[in-house]
Amino acid sequence: MTKFSRTRAMHQYYRDVFTRTLDLPEADVLPAHVVAEILHYSNSDLSTMKPKLLAAMTGLKAEKDEALKDLMCAITLANNAFDHKKQGQQQAYPAAMAEEVTQYVVAALQKDKSLNFVVAAVQILFRINEIESALFLISNNLSLLSNSAVVLKILLLICLMEEDDNQAQIVIQHLTADSALIGEDPFTLLMVVCGIYRLGGVPESFIDFRPLAEAEPLPDYSRYQWRIPHVGNGKTTVLVACDKKYYLEHARALVASVYDTNGTELNIHLHVYNCDDDLEAQVRELVQRFPNLAISLSTEVVPVVRGNNVHYASRRFIFMRYALEQFAAPVLLLDADCLVRQRWHETLHTIYPKGLILTQNDAAPMWERVRSGFLYADADALGFSYLDIVARFIDRNLASGNAVRFLEHVALSFAVDVLPAVDQMRIGRESAVRLIDVNHQDTAFSWSVATQKNGDGVYQQYKTALCEKYLAAHEAY
Repeated sequence: MTKFSRTRAMHQYYRDVFTRTLDLPEADVLPAHVVAEILHYSNSDLSTMKPKLLAAMTGLKAEKDEALKDLMCAITLANNAFDHKKQGQQQAYPAAMAEEVTQYVVAALQKDKSLNFVVAAVQILFRINEIESALFLISNNLSLLSNSAVVLKILLLICLMEEDDNQAQIVIQHLTADSALIGEDPFTLLMVVCGIYRLGGVPESFIDFRPLAEAEPLPDYSRYQWRIPHVGNGKTTVLVACDKKYYLEHARALVASVYDTNGTELNIHLHVYNCDDDLEAQVRELVQRFPNLAISLSTEVVPVVRGNNVHYASRRFIFMRYALEQFAAPVLLLDADCLVRQRWHETLHTIYPKGLILTQNDAAPMWERVRSGFLYADADALGFSYLDIVARFIDRNLASGNAVRFLEHVALSFAVDVLPAVDQMRIGRESAVRLIDVNHQDTAFSWSVATQKNGDGVYQQYKTALCEKYLAAHEAY
């Protein structure tokens, strides 16, 4: 395994978090429209931007002028790495382009090593996945960078990815000693509390980790209302939870994809937040479109609060625990914007063990080791034990107002560690690429939209074909 292999394989989304914004007040001497194009609109066309940069009269001394323009050229090229440039799909940053970016960075720092330039250089190198170069720059400028919040955050993310507990502890202590370094940054708070938990602490604020260690009562399942009863036929039930908007935009197509690939071998259960009579009528009409496919419907009231999207993403796992008991048969939870591509029983046949199946992602940070877009559980002791932990953790945190992004991932990932070792060995673990692929390969069980929440290309073609085949032809998707 090569050095920093986990960090190198990390999704570009995470590298963007601390490199999206660059603080370069020195650039104010350049034409405002050029600066805006590069720093704010992520222009990555160096052939267009470089002549404008070189032609700009800055009034700076020659070396400072050249250093600034070299750095702006590096930023322009590095803009190609951004997640949104690739629609969230994982694509390696071209090696030749990385070398060119590095050359611009080195040239800039040879002429000017002021704080803002060095910080920006670290961010640029981290953005394009040049981890060793970024760390080399940090280690050679420790005194200069010791109070740079963004550099410390990048360093902590690398430490957590590489499971360097000793260094992570040092960085966490440095960040928490000065609250101004963290500020109100939720992603850094997520890193800090997960890092503290990994180091043996039990954080109680931002995210409350106590439910992982304490015996909590099960959530109140009386919150659920049945609209269309579930058919107890013993089949695996595909569970889809969403609001009305996502039902109309995505879930109907998912139902069509399940029917198209699996016929009536599976059931469908729709758990729609704040379901109204109009939507119930639409679901009943959907039932008519798919004869012999058992479709059931339930709802719960979710008030409009801060972090509604977190509630929607997380509450489905509380319901899944309830559904597993009610159905007394396997439950397969999928994101509403998934599209099923393969027969489930054929996929299941290749997985061992089978009772509880999680997606495994070794290239993800510790809070996302288990992806939330896919979860399969049999109605057996292991499935109940795992989902008990997950449901209690989520329910306690949402009730406490901790509607934190990635909450459901934290629950799913850390709940595994709480299980006895013998139970952990009984968990089936499959690559997310195999089960919920964002790159839309034909061999995957299902296709999922990426971080950009769109599905152009073959995903949209497949979705459109399903809707034209099974749903009203005049409806837009």
